[in-house]
Amino acid sequence: MSKNKPTTILALTMVSLVAFGGPSMAQTPVPANPAQEEAFLNVLPKVTVPDDVRPIEGAVNEEWRSCRATWPHEYVQSQKGPEARAYRDIFGYVRAVNVIENKDCSCAGKVASWGKSEPIAKKLREQSNTKLLSWADTESISNVADELIAVAETMCGGPF
Repeated sequence: MSKNKPTTILALTMVSLVAFGGPSMAQTPVPANPAQEEAFLNVLPKVTVPDDVRPIEGAVNEEWRSCRATWPHEYVQSQKGPEARAYRDIFGYVRAVNVIENKDCSCAGKVASWGKSEPIAKKLREQSNTKLLSWADTESISNVADELIAVAETMCGGPF
């Protein structure tokens, strides 16, 4: 009987997964249609990314987390509130743009001006007709930020 116990447990697990609609997963909203997505991303300042991204000669890369002493006070405070994830997404975008535009991989380049984040947050609140931004409101910005961070990491020759 003990020989069949693992098989029985596995079978019961599979049955329960099917019976209860599959494994428990976070629900992600269905992506908007391309036109809506483009309109949503129009709140972002435009950045020019070179077609052929190359490392910056002589760049000294400092990781964002090692720059904590120079993080904007507003950013630190925002991480304690209900919009923490939204502001991480927005500021991640702003920081990546700052590194790419200024070709600066040091803390000075990665710790962008907080003032560039607030106008984006304000436009998103207006567009979403909400007082508090959630991760769903900034998911597209997070995706764009991830792409730009990959460019910045190539330019800087190391982790963002």
